[in-house]
Amino acid sequence: MKIKNKKKLLEALKTVSDFRVDKHKIEYPLYEILFMSLFGMLKGYLTYKELHGWMQYQVSNELFKKLFGKESINIPSCSTLHNLLMNSDNNELEIVFRDYFFPYVKLDTVSVDGKWLRGSDVSGQYTNESHKSIFNILDKEQKLVMAHKFMEKGKLSEIPAFKELLEDKRFAKDKQIFSFDALLTQVDILNTINDTNRCYIAKVKGNQEGLLSKAKESIERFEQASQNYIPKPTIEGNKLTKRTIEVYENKDCNLVMFHPSFKNIQSIIKVTKEVTDNDTGEVTTTTTYLVANFKSTAQSFHNAIVKHWDIETYHYYLDKLTKEDDHIAYVNPFSMAILRSFTINLYQLYYNRHKGEKIIKSKVTMAEIKRTCHHLDDFTSELFEIEA
Repeated sequence: MKIKNKKKLLEALKTVSDFRVDKHKIEYPLYEILFMSLFGMLKGYLTYKELHGWMQYQVSNELFKKLFGKESINIPSCSTLHNLLMNSDNNELEIVFRDYFFPYVKLDTVSVDGKWLRGSDVSGQYTNESHKSIFNILDKEQKLVMAHKFMEKGKLSEIPAFKELLEDKRFAKDKQIFSFDALLTQVDILNTINDTNRCYIAKVKGNQEGLLSKAKESIERFEQASQNYIPKPTIEGNKLTKRTIEVYENKDCNLVMFHPSFKNIQSIIKVTKEVTDNDTGEVTTTTTYLVANFKSTAQSFHNAIVKHWDIETYHYYLDKLTKEDDHIAYVNPFSMAILRSFTINLYQLYYNRHKGEKIIKSKVTMAEIKRTCHHLDDFTSELFEIEA
C-alpha cells in the first residue's frame, strides 16, 4: 500500500499549532487526529459524534499504526475530539490545504463565490457570534477548490476577501480568466484584474443601472450580434432549457463600450434563457448581461459561463456528500469547513482521473466514490496517492 502522499500530508499537518498547554501529557497529537478525522470524513463519518464512534474501532488499524509509527492508536473522548477540531488554527490548516492541492490546479480559469455556513448561527441563538461564511476559490478546469477566505461578517466581506485574493501573487497567472457573481462586479475589482493583465467575465447586476443601461444602449447600436451560439438544449426533470448566447464586439478597436469608471470593456455578452415546463407548456424567459475585458468566441464565452456554475456544483456536493448545511459549529467552524473541502477535492481528483470507468461494478460518480470509501479502507487510502 502506497503511503508517500499520506506521509507528506501528515508532516504538513504537524505544522498546525497544538493549542494545548501541557504538551508533555498529550496522548493523541493534533496532527494524528486531523488526519484520522479527514480519513473518517472520506468514509462518510461527518459529525463529531460519528467520527468519534468510528475512531474507537481504529486502535489496531494497520494503516494508522504504520503511518504514525505506533503499536496502537490512542483515541480521545468525544468532547476532546470536538474541542480539538473546533479550536485548531484554521489559518495554519488552510496553508496545509493550499500546499496539498496547488500542484493539481492550472489557474487558467478561476471561479470565486461565497457560501454561508448555516450552522454557525442556528436560529439566532448565539447573538454574540456573527453568522459566518466562507469564500471559495475554484480552479474551473480541475473543479477543485484551491483556497478559502474566511469571513466573520458574512457575505458582506466578499469584496475585501476578493481584493486580498487578487493581491496574492500565488494565485496570479498572466491572462487567467476570473468569473464571479454580480456582487463582485465592482469598479476597483474589475479594474485591478485588468491592470494586472488578467481577464474577467463579470455579470452585470440589476441595481447597477448605469452599467446595465449603458450595456443595453451599446447593444442597440448593433444591427446584429457579432457572434451567436446556441448550445444543445438541456432537460432537467420536467423542464426544457434553451440558451442563446450573443456576443457584441467592436471590430475596429478593442473597446465595445466606453465607461468613465470601468476600463477596457471589450465584449458584451447577452444570454437569453428560455425554460419550458413540459407539464403545463408555460415558457419563462430571462436575459442576463455580462461584460468582459477580452474578445473570444460566443461558444468559448458560453463554456466559461457554464464552468462558473461548477462552483455551485461544488457547493451542492458539500451539502449532499458532507452534510455541510447540517453541521452545527457556533464558534470557529472554519477548520471543519477545510476538512470538508479536503474531502470533496479528494473525491474530485479520483473522479477526474477515472471518469467513464467503473469502481468494482458501478460507474464512477462522486456518490459512488464516497460509498466505496465507506466500505474499503484501502480504496480510501488510495485517494491520497493520486499523482499531480
